[in-house]
Amino acid sequence: MSFLQLLAWSSIVKAVVSAPALLNTLQQQGEAPKLVGTSFGVPGSSSKFDYVIIGGGTAGLTVAERLSEDPSLSIAVIEAGSFYELDNGNVSQIPAFYAKNFNQTPVADTIQPLIDWAYITEPQTGLAGRKFHYSQGKTLGGSSGRNSNIFTRGTVGFFKRVADVVGDPSWEWDQLLPYYKKSVQFTPPNQDKIGAGNEITFDASAYGPGGPLHVTYSNYYQPMNKGLVKGFTDLGFKALQGLVSGTMIGWGYLAVSIDPATQLKDSSETSFLWTALDNSTLKVYKETYAKKILFDSDKKATGVQVETAGLSYTLNAVKEVIVAAGVTRSPQMLMVSGVGPASILGQHNIPVVKDSQVGQNWQDHCAFEFQYKMNVEGNAALEGNQDFLYKSTQEFITSQTGPLTNWGGDILGFEKLPEPYRSALDNKTLNDLKAFADDQPEYEFLTASHGPQMATESYVTFTPAILSVISKGTIDLVSDNTADNPKVDPKSFSSPSEQKLGIQMYKRLQEFINATGLTEGPELKAGPATTDAEILNALQQTGLPWYHGVGSCPMGKEGDPNAVVDSHGKVFGVQGVRVVDASIIPFAAPGHSMAPVYMLAEKISDDIKNGR
Repeated sequence: MSFLQLLAWSSIVKAVVSAPALLNTLQQQGEAPKLVGTSFGVPGSSSKFDYVIIGGGTAGLTVAERLSEDPSLSIAVIEAGSFYELDNGNVSQIPAFYAKNFNQTPVADTIQPLIDWAYITEPQTGLAGRKFHYSQGKTLGGSSGRNSNIFTRGTVGFFKRVADVVGDPSWEWDQLLPYYKKSVQFTPPNQDKIGAGNEITFDASAYGPGGPLHVTYSNYYQPMNKGLVKGFTDLGFKALQGLVSGTMIGWGYLAVSIDPATQLKDSSETSFLWTALDNSTLKVYKETYAKKILFDSDKKATGVQVETAGLSYTLNAVKEVIVAAGVTRSPQMLMVSGVGPASILGQHNIPVVKDSQVGQNWQDHCAFEFQYKMNVEGNAALEGNQDFLYKSTQEFITSQTGPLTNWGGDILGFEKLPEPYRSALDNKTLNDLKAFADDQPEYEFLTASHGPQMATESYVTFTPAILSVISKGTIDLVSDNTADNPKVDPKSFSSPSEQKLGIQMYKRLQEFINATGLTEGPELKAGPATTDAEILNALQQTGLPWYHGVGSCPMGKEGDPNAVVDSHGKVFGVQGVRVVDASIIPFAAPGHSMAPVYMLAEKISDDIKNGR
């Protein structure tokens, strides 16, 4: 019986809840179906579990499902949000609507409060002093229920660098690939629905039998793709068999985490959580805030103080507290619990359990948006062209095809800056770029058929992004209360070396745009830019942090002053606490961060099961 069937069935059997102990016994004996309410914790009632997981996002729900496969273990998940299907309509389900989740207006009361934390960054000096809405999912599924579901995995060289920094060869590519495969149930592109002449190339060997997360391709082949392929080919980009095999320099078609049958987005909620709710005794405490981790006199975590609608109670942890609250919330949780920089904790009268550089190594990509009218059909007109939206809706409902099945793009290109542009970089910038792996691209060209709000015509947005991130931002406390958002300062595009790389990247982008033959008229966001000063100004006026944050609780070797956790996610200086999410990745990964987060959750789940 599926979880949704359980929701319907539970309305018939409400009378049985007066005898919960008897019902649980019957369920264990296989003599009664599981009531949906059995999967949810009762607010205000302190309870004991083997593992208490803070955060029901991409990593948290993956870990919860994997641990709950052992029927002898009791698992609780604490999540401040609820089900995005209930809180956000179909905006979080239909791929084409994903951009509605990324309102960039830096005003908190314009942001959907049920599924987003409504972070507003500090003014970004590298981006003309502007503030930004830094979107992070406050919902079951976390940001996997909010994003474009792009599935890229990084490169062999990147993970060799990670392994060297953390002193653990199990973080090298060959050791990680089985964990990448473990999560995914792959379905090849449906060429019958995509259409003849629109063949998508992929590497089937990069996938295995896999787990509950669907990964496939949209049934709508963006008409702009032919122009993009021409542009990349003309510029000498190598054609890749997808972007999941450890090689990224070149161009390839995007796999995405959507259901191949329905073409709806697949998140950690619709995959891992539903599996766990159907098959285990996992308890979810939704709409519940974790307030702090509790420690005994030996600095061993004993549980988590939580609050639901004003009710305060404790979820005790026999084995471990697992922090999976994301790149902004995990450092906050450690700091309010006494693990963090002593200078910051002292400002808020928080007793220091462990002086640690929590929140001080945050990195994120910086992307830039350049927009044009486009001479082929695209998703932009879904916003304001009712006839186009009606036609697209009918295609989606009747055959699971058309623009609504597609987030807005199908192809990505990655590159190290070539000549003659590279010769324009100064020695400082060239030396900074040497820190990155030889196979790691320095920037990405993403192209989406997006445009201004309420567009009735077709538009295209070219989005180059700096992947060789040198800038480091911070997550700091504003109080000792997790109901207050932390101070979020990515310091985007603040490095002079990034700026110099960005100027030359922009010049290369112009080559690409011209080669695609897709645009009509002038660029609409920044206008023309020719000199280096004009280009830098255009980048600073159109740039934004890209929601791929990592490194706020970085892995490292014991004794590394910047490391917060070891290579298994265990927090240095305390016992019984792990961090399992993007915050432990020590530096910004090439490409998009969702797939690496699923992978690390699989890997550390295995570590936990095997006592590492």
